[in-house]
Amino acid sequence: MAFINGTFYSNVLEQEVMLDLYLPNDRAEKPIKAPDGVIYFLHGMGSSQKRFREYTAANRYMMDNHLAIVYISAPMSFYSDMKYGMKYYTYITEELPKFLESAYNLKFPREKTFLAGLSMGGYGTLKIGLNHPEMFGAIAPFSAPTNIKDMIAMAKKEGTTVGDMAIFKSVLGEDLEMQETDDPYYLIEQVSKLPAEQQPRIRLMCGKQDELAMIYKQNVSFNEYAKTLPLADYKFMSWTGGHEYMFWDRAMMHAVAFFLENDYDKERMKLWLDEIDM
Repeated sequence: MAFINGTFYSNVLEQEVMLDLYLPNDRAEKPIKAPDGVIYFLHGMGSSQKRFREYTAANRYMMDNHLAIVYISAPMSFYSDMKYGMKYYTYITEELPKFLESAYNLKFPREKTFLAGLSMGGYGTLKIGLNHPEMFGAIAPFSAPTNIKDMIAMAKKEGTTVGDMAIFKSVLGEDLEMQETDDPYYLIEQVSKLPAEQQPRIRLMCGKQDELAMIYKQNVSFNEYAKTLPLADYKFMSWTGGHEYMFWDRAMMHAVAFFLENDYDKERMKLWLDEIDM
């Protein structure tokens, strides 16, 4: 395998940006083979591009399935072109794919290009994946805030820390007004109007004990709405877990199986459930 940790200069962001890249070059005794697909992965708020791959077995899941994964850095951005900050949305959707193609020959057809992310990155997965169904064949948001409007309204009503409000304002501006293209409800409705073959396949995942900002309740409500729409391949998956890496590790295993339409997750789960001899 090859793991590349480095920086490159982004013209969109007008600064050097961190990027971690795992390439499944297999073992030294075997010939190098191009990956079978690529996953773009979006981290959560207060984290970085390295936390998920350090705290989970994501790279092993990539190796087992011969996938490449790109760990993207976009701190405190909600994966947006920020009102007072960087244009991370444009960077991810326009500049980064061109850089990966030119530097690492990572260019795949839509059906082999996937998007996943956790928490803030789960929201980014919905926002970017649903705004660009032509780019991604399938998306998997983990523990995603799905109702940012309610979160902002709650913050206004109940009060929040100066830091939290500053993040909302840096992304949306002083008026805290969202555009339709920032709203997962609007976006999934628009995607549902596309022909089935043009819709990205979707797996929404959230832990049943995820109480941070009522994210589980947000996901349940979003799922109820999504089920009313003519979506070609949509499913909500939930199991015991909170806003934590143990949940997200398993979510990634399910996402890989979903992306590749194989039984990788079922095979691994059977191994874990075998009786332990003590």
